[in-house]
Amino acid sequence: MKHSGSVMDNGLCMPAKVQEDHLGTIRDVFAGESPETIPHRLISLLEVFDRFKIDIAVTGDSGAGKSSLINAILGLKPDDKGAAQTGAIETTKQATMYQQSNLPHIRLWDLPGMGTPSFASKSYVKMMNFDLYDMFMVVISERVRENNMLLVDEIDKRKKPFYFIRTKIDNDVKSQRRKSKFSETQALEQMRQDCEKYLKEKKLDPHIFLVSTHDTHNYEFQKFISTFKDEVFKIRAEEFSGFLDKMLHGGWLKARYATQHVQQTEKLETEDITKLQNMYKSTGFGAAKVSAVLEALSHFQLDVAVLGETGSGVSTLVNALVGLENEESSGAGASISNPALSPVYPDVRFWDISGIEAVMDYSVFEMKQAMKCYDFYIIIVSDWEKVRHVKLAKEVEKLRKHYLLVQTKVDSCLQTQGDLCCEETEILDGLRAQFTQELQREKLSEQQMFLINSQDRSAFDFVSLESALSSDLNTIRTSAFAYYIARTVKENL
Repeated sequence: MKHSGSVMDNGLCMPAKVQEDHLGTIRDVFAGESPETIPHRLISLLEVFDRFKIDIAVTGDSGAGKSSLINAILGLKPDDKGAAQTGAIETTKQATMYQQSNLPHIRLWDLPGMGTPSFASKSYVKMMNFDLYDMFMVVISERVRENNMLLVDEIDKRKKPFYFIRTKIDNDVKSQRRKSKFSETQALEQMRQDCEKYLKEKKLDPHIFLVSTHDTHNYEFQKFISTFKDEVFKIRAEEFSGFLDKMLHGGWLKARYATQHVQQTEKLETEDITKLQNMYKSTGFGAAKVSAVLEALSHFQLDVAVLGETGSGVSTLVNALVGLENEESSGAGASISNPALSPVYPDVRFWDISGIEAVMDYSVFEMKQAMKCYDFYIIIVSDWEKVRHVKLAKEVEKLRKHYLLVQTKVDSCLQTQGDLCCEETEILDGLRAQFTQELQREKLSEQQMFLINSQDRSAFDFVSLESALSSDLNTIRTSAFAYYIARTVKENL
């Protein structure tokens, strides 16, 4: 197994998990403290942060497409259960909250449209109570109007981040196609410049997105979603640190107001607020230190080892996980020496560790040393008789880390059993039952086997594997970060 990067204490090479400038700040934060106490404190803090909710208001003129935008963000059609109500008439009568199941800490609020008899422009901001929200999405359609800029002024007064989103771009492009010298690129650029013009007059430079909620794969909807996912952690971290600063260092009046606001809006439970107060009283862990920790966490890289024997399909699986086709990856994709990265799994590095039998058969000690570097493991099962996957799994369990078991090339397995005159589902169910029995006999904690064909991500259990992997990585990130920081502090004593 080959690695490149900085040398770890076990002799292997791996790039730093957090950039050195952030590590330096973290060392200062924990200077003079016992490394043994760091994991518990960090995990307790980050568990509270993980429950901290932010409120994002989607606002704009009536009919601009606010509800349709929320449905597109949630991946819902207008008639789906839980979808925001849409229509040609005024459909949103009060602020309505929506959440994604995989993003429980983000609450999207569909505000009634501005500029209707029910919600006149002059009283709109007061009626909607803009002070409740941490971020805004200002939605416009067709052109920038006076009301849109009134909203921007109120948001700017509150020093809150916002996106400026022009919707119904597909309709705008369609209407302009009638022009004799039509250019879609020029038309879109003109729309963007129209938005920029009014914002620059106010010396503002927010993200501007030109989107269609009916054609989400064209224009800038995917860019909008990607940017939002990248930035939402930072926004939550700033709001959380800001709350702590007021509660712990702002004097009794600010502290009282901030605490009441967080409780009334249910951003945190009372017991979580008490935990933060007690942590500060006992350790002095205040807003500045928390901010440094969250900044380091936002840059923390999880390392996932994909382990398998020669010919088991390690490289093909890594390429599939990061979204590379075989022809794309030849010569330039994942390798044993360098990790593969994917936008689907931000801040995760996948390591291609094939040929594991060479290390295992040569030295169990070297195998154990090699495995310490990683935070999570995907173990490929290829030779049941030699049970190397069982040995690997047991070593991972000794490290108190998590793993998934995968049987690759299931399509080939089905072909070899084609003479059994059984349905494909029946054969797969038989394989799963057999694998479960064998894993139970070995007394492994992980007793689910994912059957996949890495060259077809829609077949067999690949979608389930990705879902389980995303869930597990989100679960372990906090503890992996906490123990990494403790090790780093200890190394510098």
